[in-house]
Amino acid sequence: MVKYASARFDKATELLNQVLCAPGAADGVIDRYFKAHRNMGSTDRRFAAATVYGCLRHRRELLAIAREVITVPSSIDDAAMLVGVFLLRFELWPAEAFSNTVFADIIRLKPEAAGDKRSTNLVEHLQQYDTSQLPAAERLSLPDWLYQALASQVSATEITDLVACLNQPATVDLRANLRRGSVEQLRQALLAEDIETTPTSLSICGLRRAIRGPLQNTRVFKQGGFEFQDEGSQLIGWLLQPGQDEFIVDYCAGAGGKTLHLGDIMNNRGTLLACDIAPRRLAQLKPRLERAGIRNVVSQVIVPGGSELEVYQRTADGVLVDAPCSGTGTLRRSPELRWRDTDLVAMQQQQLDILVAASELVRPGGRLVYATCSLLEEENQAVVALFLAHDARFKIDPLPIINDDPTQLALAQADPFLLEGLRQSGVLQLWPHRHGTDGFFAQRLRRV
Repeated sequence: MVKYASARFDKATELLNQVLCAPGAADGVIDRYFKAHRNMGSTDRRFAAATVYGCLRHRRELLAIAREVITVPSSIDDAAMLVGVFLLRFELWPAEAFSNTVFADIIRLKPEAAGDKRSTNLVEHLQQYDTSQLPAAERLSLPDWLYQALASQVSATEITDLVACLNQPATVDLRANLRRGSVEQLRQALLAEDIETTPTSLSICGLRRAIRGPLQNTRVFKQGGFEFQDEGSQLIGWLLQPGQDEFIVDYCAGAGGKTLHLGDIMNNRGTLLACDIAPRRLAQLKPRLERAGIRNVVSQVIVPGGSELEVYQRTADGVLVDAPCSGTGTLRRSPELRWRDTDLVAMQQQQLDILVAASELVRPGGRLVYATCSLLEEENQAVVALFLAHDARFKIDPLPIINDDPTQLALAQADPFLLEGLRQSGVLQLWPHRHGTDGFFAQRLRRV
């Protein structure tokens, strides 16, 4: 059967090997692989990508099961092992489907794995293996450092719920460009192209699609009607509360996802300075601004240790610091991140240095929002605490209560505790399993 073609196993294994060896993001590696293999059909591409992402999400669990159940020869690499066990356990491939693959050489059950059971069928053992007997970090397919960091913040039960959520593919969230039309107008425009979406519950400018698809080809996208942006990310720009006549700085703009949202909120008024240390990333913002029709943005490449921003010191009404981080809140989209070496001590120092530098741009009375897409206290609350201990000119800034603010009304209905945290201490903490978004942390601060 085509479904079980050995060529599919081979392509998925080859692709996974490239992802495991590459330093960059998995989606970029996958895109480059498909461009180099244009003869692959769309079904084969979907299979290869889904298999690779499945192996990345369950990597440690799969290897632990293999260790317990299979006699593994030294000749086979991790990629072939992962793909084989994943297809057997999660996709229920039969053993004979591997007859022409390298995995066929290891479909041998460990004698001790059979125990006193009558069955010596490897497939049956792999599919029915009880992972509750594995250590928690292996069972949840997390590196030890990440499991320990999360275990210090939430209960064992909640870690299980969180990881179950992180091991699901992320939804497709869109942010309506309100300068081009309302959320409902965007929904109707997409529906006219047979694309169904539903409004997001936390962000008033968001739509969600349950399945993935090439939405860049839609007419409304080409006309600047929306941007791809996770619902949680859409709340970060709103939290800064940029005024239409203010001077606002997006200090770590990258390719400008949040810059675009800030520009939309500001309705092309005031001035929005987008900064980043990477010229290549910042250059990607220009065509996006043109498509969205946003014209109040000025870009500035920052050279570490340079003086490019000295002229702006103590002038900004609001500064957003979307700091580089471990990305643990985005594991639904980038499961490979959990397997990358992360020096949290060095990361925390970098985040603090960036926050200190950005804070010099804030005028007295101005606002500063520190944000990450991390789930870890070391990169979030701890950085804020270190910053406040360093600089007495800043203090926690609770979100002002505005009873007719549509976003506050939406938060009150969707999660009153989320709104309470914002109003009491200016902190936003989003968890994938609680809120259906990527994981985000943001803290409002004000210069006194």
